[in-house]
Amino acid sequence: MNPKVSVVIPTYKRAVQVQKAIDSVLSQTFSDLEVIVVDDGSSDGTGQTLGQVYGDRIRYYAQANQGVSVARNRGVAEARGEWIAFLDSDDLWDKEKLEWQFKALEQFGPQSTGCYTDTRLFNHPETRTLFEMAETNYKHEGTMGVNADVLRLLVRPGGAGMVVHLSSLLARADVVRRAGGFDPNLLYSQDSEFMFRLALLTNFCYVNRPLVWFDRSPVETRHVGVSSDWNKSEFLLRDSQLRLERILRLSAELPRNIRKLVREQLRSVHSGWTNWYLETAQYGKARHAVSTAARTDLTFNIAVKWLLTWISPRLALRLVHHHKERRKDSSGIDIV
Repeated sequence: MNPKVSVVIPTYKRAVQVQKAIDSVLSQTFSDLEVIVVDDGSSDGTGQTLGQVYGDRIRYYAQANQGVSVARNRGVAEARGEWIAFLDSDDLWDKEKLEWQFKALEQFGPQSTGCYTDTRLFNHPETRTLFEMAETNYKHEGTMGVNADVLRLLVRPGGAGMVVHLSSLLARADVVRRAGGFDPNLLYSQDSEFMFRLALLTNFCYVNRPLVWFDRSPVETRHVGVSSDWNKSEFLLRDSQLRLERILRLSAELPRNIRKLVREQLRSVHSGWTNWYLETAQYGKARHAVSTAARTDLTFNIAVKWLLTWISPRLALRLVHHHKERRKDSSGIDIV
C-alpha cells in the first residue's frame, strides 16, 4: 500500500546534517509516510552513511551534481504518496508538523490543497518567527486559516515572501505535478517560483504555529555546489530576472494586481543591472538596462536615472551610491 505522504529531501555533501532532517521526519506523530532522499552528487560518503543508519527506512537515490531543482524533480517523480512535502537537508520539522497540517487541510479543503506552517530560525540571532516578521505585509489570523494573499508574497522571495517557504509546504501530489517541475535554470529562487505556479492552481491554508526550524547559518556554508555564487549581485540579478520573466509569461493566468507587481519588481531588477553596469564602467550596457527598466515600468526615479545614465554616467553612479546606503531590498538588490 502506498504511503499518504512522500517527503522529498534533496542533499549535497551534508552527510551529518541530513540525518537530523531525516530523524525529524521519522519522529512525526503522523507516521503514514515515506522519506525520499535524493543525493545530488555528494562526495562525502552520504549514501554509505545513510544506508548504514537507516537501511530500508528511507528511499535513497544518487545522481550526478545537477542542482537542487533536478534533485527535487527526481524526488517528485519517485514519490508514491497522495501528498508531497519538501524538506531541505539542513532544516528540521517539529514532531507534530504533518499532524497539524492535516487538521488544517481537513478544515479548509478541498479548496486548499497546499498548506504551510510558521517557522523559527536557528543558527541566527533572530528570535521572531517568520509569521511575526511578516506581520506588516500579512497577518495570519487564528490558529489555522487560508492565505488569500499568497501570490503577492511569493512575487518577492526574501522578506515577507519567506513566510511561505518550501520546507514547510505540504501539497497534494497531483497538484504538485500539474504545476510542473522546479526550474533548473533558477539557482536561487526556484522554490518561490515553483510555489507561485502552485498557488495559481490552489489556495494555501496555514498553521499558525512554528513547526519548522529553518537553518540560517552563514551563507558560505549553506550555498554550495552550483549555487555557491548566489551572493554575488550579478547572480541575484540574473536569477531574479529569469524568475520574473517566467512568471510574466503566465500573464493570461495572473490577476491584474499581481501582473502589475511583477512588472514593478522586474523594473527594479533592470534598475539593479543598471547600477551594476555603472559600477563596472560598462556604460553602454547601463544605458540599455535603464532603458529596459523604463519600458517595463516607468517611474519618476527611473526617468531621472535614465536621463543621468545617458548624459553623465558618473553622476548617475553617484546617485546609485547615495541610495545604496539607504535602500536595499531583502535580497540585496538595489531598487533605485
